[in-house]
Amino acid sequence: MGGSFDLLEGHRYVRMITYRKSGEGVPTTVWFALVDGRAYVFTGAQTGKAKRIRNNPRVRLTPSNFRGKPRVQRSVEAEARLMGKDEEDLADRAIDEKYGWQYRLYNYVLGRIAPQHEHVFLELRPVGG
Repeated sequence: MGGSFDLLEGHRYVRMITYRKSGEGVPTTVWFALVDGRAYVFTGAQTGKAKRIRNNPRVRLTPSNFRGKPRVQRSVEAEARLMGKDEEDLADRAIDEKYGWQYRLYNYVLGRIAPQHEHVFLELRPVGG
């Protein structure tokens, strides 16, 4: 299903596969929000997925349950980029709208237990057409 994120509509979680330098895929379950044909994800700036995306922007997205078990057989190929701090507002608002109190609680708890934790938002664009 190339060219759009229609497959992700109505889902709460997505299994995002990022790729090591060796080409091996690494799946991670993430929250996401869709806005104007793009998907947004947040993660820690020093997480493995952020480091892998810095090396290879290609990702594969599959709607999943919270444990990463796919809900459908199809996936969407996308390219990810780490957003700058000056462009995070749209992504932050979109994820907050979708996940509400859970997102705010996560950020509160993280701020209490790891105040030095730096986050980053990812912007994903579908590949193909």
